[in-house]
Amino acid sequence: MGTACCTNRSSVRVADVQNIPQHPKENRSIDSNQHELLRRQKSQLFQSEGADSTFIEISTPRTGKLIKWKRGDLIGEGAYAKVYQCLNIETGELFAVKHFTLSDDIKKIEREFYNMKKEVSLLRDLNHKNIIKYYQTELSEDLNCIDVMLEYIPGGSLKQILQKYHHLEETIIKSYGKQLLEGLGYLHANGIVHRDLKSANVLISTKGVVKLTDFGSSKKFEDLDEQLSKSLKGSPYWMAPEVVRREGHTFSADIWSFGCLLIEMFNGSPPWSNYSRNAKEVLRMISAPDNFPDIPEQCSNSLHDLICKCLKRNPLARPTAKEILNHEFFVTDENLHDNSSTGLIG
Repeated sequence: MGTACCTNRSSVRVADVQNIPQHPKENRSIDSNQHELLRRQKSQLFQSEGADSTFIEISTPRTGKLIKWKRGDLIGEGAYAKVYQCLNIETGELFAVKHFTLSDDIKKIEREFYNMKKEVSLLRDLNHKNIIKYYQTELSEDLNCIDVMLEYIPGGSLKQILQKYHHLEETIIKSYGKQLLEGLGYLHANGIVHRDLKSANVLISTKGVVKLTDFGSSKKFEDLDEQLSKSLKGSPYWMAPEVVRREGHTFSADIWSFGCLLIEMFNGSPPWSNYSRNAKEVLRMISAPDNFPDIPEQCSNSLHDLICKCLKRNPLARPTAKEILNHEFFVTDENLHDNSSTGLIG
C-alpha cells in the first residue's frame, strides 16, 4: 500500500529516514559498507533543507491527506520513469503513478531526483482543466524509488490515437488544438515553457478532453526579462530552430511545436519524418537556414495559414497562444479542403 515499490511497504516521512532499518539490495556486488554509504548519501540528499533537490518541500499531498493505493498495470514508460495505473484502496478511484527507480550511482540519483523534483514543483501549483492534475509524491522505505501520483486519463495519448486512426479530421484538430492552446496559454501566463510539446505528451480522455502532461523538460521563468534558456530540450521532430541552434528560447518555442502538432494531427506522422527517422539528421534539417517542414497541401486555407504563422523561423514573429485562439481556424467553420492557399512561411 502507499508506494508501489513493494506492496508490503509504506511510504515514510522524511524526518523518519534515519530510523528506517536497512533492506538488502538486488545488486549483491555492493558490500555492506558501500550500501550503508550510499544509503547515507541518499538520506542526506532527500533531507537537506534549502537544497535545490530537497524532498521535504514536495512531500506534502496536494489534498492534505495521503492517498492509500496499490499498483496495477504498466501503462507507459519514459526516459526517467515508468507509469502505472493504480487503485485508491479506500475509494476505488483510479490514478496514474509515475515510478522513478533510483540507481546505485549517487551522481545519477542526483540527476534523476532533480528531474523528478523539478516536474513536481511545477505540477503541484498548476490547476487547469487541460493540465494533468498532481496529487502526491512518496519516497519508499528503502530510499530506492519515488512515486508521483497523477490524474489517470484512460483514453491514452494523442500519439496512440494517431497510431490507431492514422490522421484526424479538421473538426477534431480544431477541438484538440483549441484545448492545447488553452493549456499552453495558462502555462505561459504563469511563466512556464513546456519545452517538450509532442503527441506522446498530450493525453486525451474518453470524452475528448485534452490534458498536457510530462513537465520534466519544462522551465519556469521567474522573471520574464531574464536571459533566454539556451539548453537543448525537447524531441527532435517538434523542436523549434532556436532551440536546436541554442540561440535562446522562450514561450514561442512551444508555438512552433504546436504548429508541428497541427501537421502531425492532419498527416498522422510528425513533420520531418517523411525525410528522415534519424534524430541527428532531423536536427540538422531544422537548424538549416530557411528550412521548413512540409505543410499538408490538402488542408483548408485557414489551417494552412495557421500552420504558417506558427512556423515562422523568427520566434518574435510567431503569435502567442492567446492570439492563435482568435485565428479564423478556431472562430469560423471553414474546413473545406481547398489547397489554393497562398500563405507563406517567413
